[in-house]
Amino acid sequence: MKIAIGKIPYIYPIPITLVGANVHGKPNYETIGDTGLMGINPPLVYISSHREHYTNEGILENSTFSINFPTTSMLAKVDYCGNASGRDVDKASLFETFYGETGNAPMISECPVNLECRVIKEFSIQHRQVFVAEVVQAHVAEEFVTIKDGHKIIADLAQLDPILYALDGRYYSAGHPIGIVSQEAQRMKGQDS
Repeated sequence: MKIAIGKIPYIYPIPITLVGANVHGKPNYETIGDTGLMGINPPLVYISSHREHYTNEGILENSTFSINFPTTSMLAKVDYCGNASGRDVDKASLFETFYGETGNAPMISECPVNLECRVIKEFSIQHRQVFVAEVVQAHVAEEFVTIKDGHKIIADLAQLDPILYALDGRYYSAGHPIGIVSQEAQRMKGQDS
C-alpha cells in the first residue's frame, strides 16, 4: 500500500553544493541543492536558483560559475552560506578561493571536487533561474585521485564525504559502495543460468 503525500519532488539524495560566482568583482558562494548532471559527453550540468539570489547577478555578469562539493566537516559554513546573503556578508572570507581556466569562476580549495562551468543557456521558470553550463574543467584534490591502467580514478563517495539532503530538513553523509556498474547485472545473469 502506498500513501499519497502531495506534490513533493522527492528525489533523493540531493548533493549539497556551494555555487561560486564573481559578483561585482568579488567571489561569492551560495549553498544550493538544486543542481544536477545533464550529460557526460558533452559534459553538461545545471543549477536552479531563486531569481533574487545575489550569486545569480555574478553568473549573468560573467557567464561562468563553479560547483563546489563540500565535505561534512564543512557543514556549519555550508549551512551559513545558505542562510546569509552575499549582499550583507563576505562569504568568500570563510574559504580559500582559487581560479582555473576561465579566470572568473571562483572555487573553494577546501572542497575535494570543484567544477568550473561556462553558461550555455539561461532561462526562468516561475521564480527559479536555471543555468545550463558546460564543465570547462573538473578539479579534484590530489589525495582523492589515483592512476589505474593509465586512467585517473576518483575516490569513492564515502572518501569524498559529501553533504547530502533529502527534503526532510536534515543533512546526511554518504554510505559505502555496494556494487560496481555493469558488473551487478552480470551477476544477475549468472544466477538465471
